Amino acid sequence: MGITWSQIFPPPPTLTEVNLPSQNGKVFIVTGGYSGVGFEICRILYRVGGTVYLAGRSEEKALDAIMKIKSLCTPTSPKGDIIFLPLSLDDLATIKPAVKRFTTAESRLDVLFNNAGVSNPPRATSPQGHDLQLATNCLGPHLFTQLLLPVLRRTAVDTPVASVRVIWTASIVVDAVALGAGVLAELFQTDADKSRNYLNTKVGNWFLADALASQ
Repeated sequence: MGITWSQIFPPPPTLTEVNLPSQNGKVFIVTGGYSGVGFEICRILYRVGGTVYLAGRSEEKALDAIMKIKSLCTPTSPKGDIIFLPLSLDDLATIKPAVKRFTTAESRLDVLFNNAGVSNPPRATSPQGHDLQLATNCLGPHLFTQLLLPVLRRTAVDTPVASVRVIWTASIVVDAVALGAGVLAELFQTDADKSRNYLNTKVGNWFLADALASQ
């Protein structure tokens, strides 16, 4: 109960955009940076000199977000940059080309923010036949992360311990669901209950983050 309570009423953060140090020379990828949490992460990191890749499907939305970010803040360092990285998490075939495009341009990656996700979209499946929420929220981010592990590990060699990270935007709603039939049975079913499917993908994010920590 204590963990749940601390999520509802989190303690004051020790690190905010007010005291965030310069991120000059560091490279970040943020999925789902068009709005909400992802947009704010991109804005904050760009402001303090980070090189930020806003990864997403829509170039129009991404460029609009980039323009807004640049108009909203004055960078504390002229070395910051924010760049669109084409990526469709719901289509596994597009992910390797996105990683190739990134690693051709950059030799390091300090933090990957797996922030993008969908909730209760119209009933649909991915090009590979998976539930759209499962593909976008779990399968795509998992493949994206695994393909980026080599550059993350190379970056970690010459940086302070624990400064290279993979961060998942999860949800407190995971406490509302228990995978009674088992993880794989639940995640790969074709349930008509879209809300249940969404909850399952959020639990999946927790499992993926935990498994990645062991790597």
